Formats: sequence, structure tokens, C-alpha cells
Amino acid sequence: MKRLVFLFSILTFIVFSCKKVDREQTPKLDKTILKGCVIGRDSDTLLLVKSIGDARSETLASIPIVNWEFNFEFKTDTIQAYDLIFKDEFDNGGWMPIRFFPEKDTIIMTLYSMDAYRNTEITGGKSNIMYDNYQKEISIPYMTELNEFYKIFDSIPYNTVNSSAYNDLVNKLQIAEMQEEKVVLYKSMDDLKANNLHRSDFGKQIDSQVNVIQNAYWDKKYAFISKNPSIVSYSLLIDDIMSLEYNPAPKEKIITALNELKNKYPNHTYSALAENLWIGFTELQPGGQYINFNAPDINDVSYELKSFVDKNDIVLLDLWATWCGPCIARSRLMRPVYDEYKDKGFEIVGVAGENKNLNAYKKFMAKEQWPWKSLIELDKRNKIWEKYNVMNGGGGMFLIDGSGKILAVDPSADEVKSILKDRLKNQSIKL
Repeated sequence: MKRLVFLFSILTFIVFSCKKVDREQTPKLDKTILKGCVIGRDSDTLLLVKSIGDARSETLASIPIVNWEFNFEFKTDTIQAYDLIFKDEFDNGGWMPIRFFPEKDTIIMTLYSMDAYRNTEITGGKSNIMYDNYQKEISIPYMTELNEFYKIFDSIPYNTVNSSAYNDLVNKLQIAEMQEEKVVLYKSMDDLKANNLHRSDFGKQIDSQVNVIQNAYWDKKYAFISKNPSIVSYSLLIDDIMSLEYNPAPKEKIITALNELKNKYPNHTYSALAENLWIGFTELQPGGQYINFNAPDINDVSYELKSFVDKNDIVLLDLWATWCGPCIARSRLMRPVYDEYKDKGFEIVGVAGENKNLNAYKKFMAKEQWPWKSLIELDKRNKIWEKYNVMNGGGGMFLIDGSGKILAVDPSADEVKSILKDRLKNQSIKL
């Protein structure tokens, strides 16, 4: 009983503290001040990251939570979306980002546990008000409807939704130990999805009903974006372009919204980003043309991708990062292919996407010693990940022929070897 009274006293203190902060006067400032409290959890740290960034490698700051409260100040050149992430969630591998828009104002937050995420309160600044309206009117009702729909099938085994071929891969993945094994299995699973062979007949029926719910959501979301052309809407559009590979929003709605927002915000960082991402997604498909860029090696000598494409019959562009285990596994699997075809018109150009410094890169390369040309993309200076629309991951692979045409995206080592065997027969390196 005493423990219950103690817990009640703590919660009362927290709620009182939140309300007290909420009543403070917040005059306009030359910086953004975050003030808030946390209810229902014992987390001690929040991570700050741009919404377009990757929390695994691009965390901007760690914000301490002391006695369930936090206070943090920072400056930003332009209004754009940022995320707060509870570090304990991040460390466990699954997190629910809390989006906000820093304006020259004080932003007051009341944050809850992941289970009570929808109770989050953020006040301060017009952008946060608009985003809150979007959440309450469109996003949360959509997620609620989707969750209610999936509850119908809670008692049904997951494997009944998938095809036998897909379930076989899932079972193999569960016992796989090496990252190289997992990469091959993930690729096979992606291939089944691409050919619509991953679902059972029952699973296809469920997907069809989900599509109805999702299409209604897209209609409401893009009606909101059209009615509210703002940085908030731009951030929502960027989300959709970045996730087209696995969550395809209607492309005609995307291009309409993109043209409207680019015209309104021609100099905003989102405009160049959105254009790069859109071109990357639409062009960098089999049959499309590669995108040229320059990047330095470890000695700061700059190289142009075009020079490798012009010199060789086929080039594999390998975008990877030292913190990306699957990327490294894919690269390792390509090494036997490279050794066999490196003198027959085939070249690999690796680009490591690193942040802040090259310490991890130097240590990794001293051990791994990739035999092909290795370049570096430090702090997104050349926007290569944007241009190839792989910002949601550590990287990607693109097989390019001598004319600049994309032959394959994220091919397996076996697929690359098959293409090389067919196309490089009786050929020599271009002069």
C-alpha cells in the first residue's frame, strides 16, 4: 500500500510539473528551446536526429532526462522536421520517433511510453500545431483502423498468410547465424515479394482489404498536403518518397504535391532533397541510366564514377557503411565474383557512407582490405545517398553497363556472376 501511495505521489508530481511548464509564457527567441516531461517510463536519455537522418549514424545530440524532465536548446538554419527517440527503445532495436518542428520558440512536450504514444502532447510554433492536426485527423485514425483490422487475425498463425516458399525462407532465416547467409535469404524473400509470390491465397485476400484502407488514407493525406502547402506537408511528402520501395504511395499524387511544394519553397533543403530522391527512384531502375558523381578516396583524391563506367564493360556500384552489417555481408559475397572477372571488363566501385570522421573506416579497411577502388562519402557531402534514394538504409548495389544503363538493383552475387558470364564472354577490358 505504501508503494502505491509513493507511485501516486510521483505521478502527481510529474503531471503537476508538466502543467506548470505548460503555463509558462514563451516569448519569441533566437533559438529553439525544448522543455518537457516524461510519464510512465524510466528512460534517462532522448536522442535528437533530423527526420531525414538515420538515428544509427546521424544522432545530433543526447538529451538527458532528469527526474522525468528534460531541457535542451539548439539552433537550426531552417524549419524542418526533427525526431526525438528514447535511447532505451533505440538500444532495443525498435523505436517510435516523436516528430516536432523547431521554430524560434519554446516547444513544450509531454511524452509517454511507446504503448501510450498517442497521448504525446507538443505545443509551441505553428508547424507543430499543424502537424498535431494531421496526426489527430488522419494518421492516428488510419493506424487505429489498420490495427483494428489486423486484430481480427490475431488468433490465426502468421504462416497461413504466407506462401509455402516464403515460410520456408522464414524458417531458414531463424536458424541462420552468419550475416552472409541472412543476406542471401533476405534477397530471396524480396524476389518473392517482387513477383507477388510471398502470400498464400488467404494472405492475398487480407492484402486486398488492407489496400482499401491504405488507399483511403493516401486520399486524405494528399488532400491535407494540397490544402496545407507547408514545411509540415513537405516533410510528409519526403517520408513517402523515401519509403516508396516498401510502402508505395500513389506516384501521381507524389509528383503533383512535389511540383506544388517545390514552387512554394524553391530554396528549402527539402526541394533539392525531394528532387534527388524522386529522380533516384524513377531513374535508377533496370533499364534506366546511372547518376554520375565525384567522391574522394582515403587520400582525398577525387574520382568520377563516369571514368570507371567509360573504362569498363560492367561496373558494380557498391554503396555501403562500416556500421551496416548487411552491406558488408553483400560486399564480401561479391569478392569471389570480382576475383574471377576483374580482368575481363568488370570493376567494383565501393563508396563508404561515413559520418563525423573516418576512424571506423580506417580500422575496418585495415582488416578487410577490399581489392577494388574504395571511395568515401563523409557527412553526405556529395549527396550520393540522396541521388540513389537509399537514405533509409546503409546503402545499395547498382550494376551498370558501359553505356551507363542500369542492369540490376541490389543483385545477388549469383545474379551478378550470371550477367557477367553472359555479357563478358570473349570480351576484354575497354581501351
